[in-house]
Amino acid sequence: MKKTLIALALTTLPVAAMAEVVLYGQMKAGYEASSTKNTDQKRGPYENGIADYGSRIGFKGSEEIGHNMKVIWQVESRIHLGHSNGGSDGWANRDSFIGLETPYGKIRAGRISNQMNANMDDIDTWEYNNAALGLSKFTRTDARYVGIAYDSPEWAGFNFNVLYSPRDNVNGANRVAEYNSHLGTGEKYSVGLNYKNSGWFAKYGFDYLKNSGFKVHHVENGVYVGKNKDGQVHRLEGGYDANNWFVGAGYQYTKNTSSYFRELNNTEGRAKIFGSVNDHDMGVDNQGQEAALTVGYHFGNIFPKISYAHGWDAKINGTKERNTKYDQIVIGADYSFSKRTTANVQAGWLREGNGYSGDLLDPAHHDVAQTSNGKTKTTAIGVGLKHVF
Repeated sequence: MKKTLIALALTTLPVAAMAEVVLYGQMKAGYEASSTKNTDQKRGPYENGIADYGSRIGFKGSEEIGHNMKVIWQVESRIHLGHSNGGSDGWANRDSFIGLETPYGKIRAGRISNQMNANMDDIDTWEYNNAALGLSKFTRTDARYVGIAYDSPEWAGFNFNVLYSPRDNVNGANRVAEYNSHLGTGEKYSVGLNYKNSGWFAKYGFDYLKNSGFKVHHVENGVYVGKNKDGQVHRLEGGYDANNWFVGAGYQYTKNTSSYFRELNNTEGRAKIFGSVNDHDMGVDNQGQEAALTVGYHFGNIFPKISYAHGWDAKINGTKERNTKYDQIVIGADYSFSKRTTANVQAGWLREGNGYSGDLLDPAHHDVAQTSNGKTKTTAIGVGLKHVF
């Protein structure tokens, strides 16, 4: 009854009031199955389920206000079609903003994607939820920040963007307590540069993250002593997308942000690294380098493709740690029923190093007995359907 009343109410609105409002979105989901095992263990339990691939719905609009300017706005929300029977989604949890558009560019305020999330997923051409079925490790630095952004117009194939997220939008905690703890996070900056011409493209993204890591100097009475460090992300992508071919390659360097060495990104892994010290929530000083490559060719409606990604051993607290690299292969194909509807099928293999047990944050940790935690190997398959409206 309520839905009927809402629909009737919408039909009574003046046509002019609805003319500049656009409803859009993507519905995409599929079936995924995977199994994981460690080097020194038998294969783990077989997992399978219906997975959502990032479904979303949005509303956007604009209004001319004179002087070659118009107001622009957007509200976009995530929709989960899989994973959990009891799952729910928030409102405006994707790019949602209000701003002005002029001949000299756009300025927006709200929840806005950084350069990597907005413009640099070309080489990750896959639809997936399981990390083994796409390049989510490489694209983990995709992010949205609450802040203010400027997007330039295009000049001779070039355009650029900048995004600033104030400290109190990133972390509303007490400023003094933040800088006196290991948990400090501050303002964020993002810069992007893009170029395209005759199928060729090149893109660069840079994020600067204040107080995102903690550099340990020494351990005193069971407490890590050091100072907060700033983080950085540099990603470079380039390739060719024309004449049925797609070839894209990327390189990424990260410092004091989320690591592809997954033991740094979960409580259990950090407990292994930190030993007996209980401060498991600090941002760990870390550095990583990785690269990815995707090649595909369109045969009519069929688009077979393959991706390979590699992450070198990461540095933790300034020291390169063995057994922290990863290797990944994804192979599959898309089939286009129309411009809006596509099916996908793929298989993936992901091998990740689990590092060594012991207190890796102690600068003298190499004097501590180290035990290899082996490797984790994941094999997965997926098949799904995507519709854009």
